[in-house]
Amino acid sequence: MRTMKRRPRVILGVLAATLALAAITAPVAAASPKSVTIVSNVTFNPDGPNYGDFVTSGTATDSGLICPSGTFVDIGLHFTGFQSDRGMVQVQVVKEFTCDDGSGTFVAKLQIQANFVTGIENFSWVVLDGTDAYASLRGAGGGSTVPTSVGNINTYVGFLRT
Repeated sequence: MRTMKRRPRVILGVLAATLALAAITAPVAAASPKSVTIVSNVTFNPDGPNYGDFVTSGTATDSGLICPSGTFVDIGLHFTGFQSDRGMVQVQVVKEFTCDDGSGTFVAKLQIQANFVTGIENFSWVVLDGTDAYASLRGAGGGSTVPTSVGNINTYVGFLRT
């Protein structure tokens, strides 16, 4: 008879643990990645850091996960490699993005692969940090660059989440 009384308690305990686990994992599942495209107009500055403006689009923008526009400034630049026989260079750039709506800032690192022979420049990017509404922002993706007369246009394509 004793085992019959314990069995309902064990089943109730397992059920309670399952419900607790579901309550914890539900918010995590709600933070699914959202697509984003960021287009930034870079102005090269020979006397200081490069700077410019940006606009965003995609489900990350539509849902309010990221602001629709703002400005940025390069806060870090590091040449990491050069292959003279192929005309290629690797560059790491860290950019701080500031939203026009005052919602906060976020920092992204770009790993750029530039080919001086073909003129093609591609990069991968990752969100490193953020403030205010973007303190828990995470994301990554890839991108490409098109040169302009005063700098270039960077197009980032990827996903963001909190």
